[in-house]
Amino acid sequence: MRIFLQKEQKTVEREWNGAARGLLGELGINPEVVLIVKDGRLITIDDDISDAKEIELLSVVSGG
Repeated sequence: MRIFLQKEQKTVEREWNGAARGLLGELGINPEVVLIVKDGRLITIDDDISDAKEIELLSVVSGG
């Protein structure tokens, strides 16, 4: 699958079987600071991404 990392503005190719939570752990990304988009649809970290063609990891921006 193709994985777009918005914060780093780069795309990587990787195979993954399982939930998004595991992929974030492998990539060293805190799940509290990204939104996960699977093939154009927003998903949760517990959703399976084994069949995804593209994953986007979008940075969450907050201000105070």
